Amino acid sequence: MESTPAPRPPRPSRASGASRAQSVSALQSVLSVLAYNLTRTQVHERLVAAAGMPVDRAGLALLRVLADAPEPLRVGELAYRLGVRHPHVTRQVGRLAQQGLVERVATGDDRRVQLIAPTRRGLDTLRRVAQATEARLAERLVGVDAETIMAAVEVLSRLDINSALGQGTSPPAEPPPPGREDPGGRDPAG
Repeated sequence: MESTPAPRPPRPSRASGASRAQSVSALQSVLSVLAYNLTRTQVHERLVAAAGMPVDRAGLALLRVLADAPEPLRVGELAYRLGVRHPHVTRQVGRLAQQGLVERVATGDDRRVQLIAPTRRGLDTLRRVAQATEARLAERLVGVDAETIMAAVEVLSRLDINSALGQGTSPPAEPPPPGREDPGGRDPAG
């Protein structure tokens, strides 16, 4: 059974002379609809099907962090960057390793310390999902000029939803790795 889509918020035109408060309210409404739609399982499933890569949302998030890192990362660092607990990342790494999307890399003398790196297949998965996502966005943005798109990019890039909602930044799920400052400005040592 097909579910009903979320209602579309009204789209104020730039020429409407909307006040700043009305503009912020319209943005909040659009963000609510986007958040609802972007977190729906069906949307993710369509994108990964179009890309031909069966990987869940958590796996894609982990792959993105690894792909953006200049070198392989420890599980604790991945957990910190994703804002989740260590056991969640350990399980996700196991699933991705079974799919051949990440690999564990031993380091130096301590065999207990393992770093996680994306495989070529993992990077290809990210690339294909990004291409499918960009193709879908391009379809939805037909007739919208590049300047308007970049204005949206600028506005959305400024948002930190936790700060915007008065929650501040989320504390890390565990103490930050050595040499990393706590994002809340606190001294992790005490």
